[in-house]
Amino acid sequence: GFAKRGHDVTVITGANGSFVSSKDIQEEFKIIRINNLRDYEKGKIPLRAILENLTKALSHKHFDVVHVHNFMLSLAYASLSTLVRTNKVVFTFHNTPVPNEGKIIGHFSNFDLERAFTSFIIKLSFYDNLVCPSRYYFDWAIKLGANKNKVKLIYHGVSENNYLTKKNLLWRNKFGYNKDDFIIVCPARMINRKGIIDLVEAVAIINDSRVKLFVPTSVSNGSIEYLNRVRAFIRRNSLDDKVKIAVDIENLQTMSEVYVNCDVCVLPSHVEGLGIALLEGMAAGIPVIGSDTFGINEIIENGINGLLSKPKDPKDLAE
Repeated sequence: GFAKRGHDVTVITGANGSFVSSKDIQEEFKIIRINNLRDYEKGKIPLRAILENLTKALSHKHFDVVHVHNFMLSLAYASLSTLVRTNKVVFTFHNTPVPNEGKIIGHFSNFDLERAFTSFIIKLSFYDNLVCPSRYYFDWAIKLGANKNKVKLIYHGVSENNYLTKKNLLWRNKFGYNKDDFIIVCPARMINRKGIIDLVEAVAIINDSRVKLFVPTSVSNGSIEYLNRVRAFIRRNSLDDKVKIAVDIENLQTMSEVYVNCDVCVLPSHVEGLGIALLEGMAAGIPVIGSDTFGINEIIENGINGLLSKPKDPKDLAE
């Protein structure tokens, strides 16, 4: 967005994976890819493994704004912030805390340690404003001890123009769907809190040969173990002809076609920071169903712009 307004933009990201696939987009702004950045974000390697390359990318330049995302990268930035010349630093917090699973960032088995570690980062003085993209994140920021005067609630959004496309049968044919099939789409990372097994069970309860479930997903930021659990559940219940799990097939550029060729978007998460997939479904013009839980019930007003179901309740979801 800034690049399109004529600003000079540099994006620093990981070296493995590509959120940008279009050459035209890459030409609009500079991309610096740093080895091991994603592994550092996941807590798999120490800070020193990325710090020198991150310092090279940020020092000896002047930035009007530095925008840093989530706790681990904020910790990295804070450790070298005195080397960076900038007018303002904005920190966006969208690691999703899941207290029932003992998780804030998911790096430690001890929840008290998770809380102490993230509280330490959020209380540091390296940033001018902390942007929280939902009330759920906002409330957690305050719980962790953020300065109330710095915290801003600014919801994540999606660009409607990116999701306005025409329905066609080519996509359905590619995945073996018939014209009359009723297709539920659940775009979700392959992790337990997304409630994918609950949705598969709901499809089994519906027991209608026309009702099919398509799950575009990724395990690169998810769990192979949970994917295996989902697949085992599908096999045990003889649902292979009704449920398709598409691992790392769809991406940001193709999802508009996915949404418009499906009939309803469902996100049955146990807890959600916001639920961007539901916003994308709305932008594409299809109805949405989500769990009545944090984040999602900030997006959906039950019976007004979508439906809410009880979390972890496949029968209610099927209804």
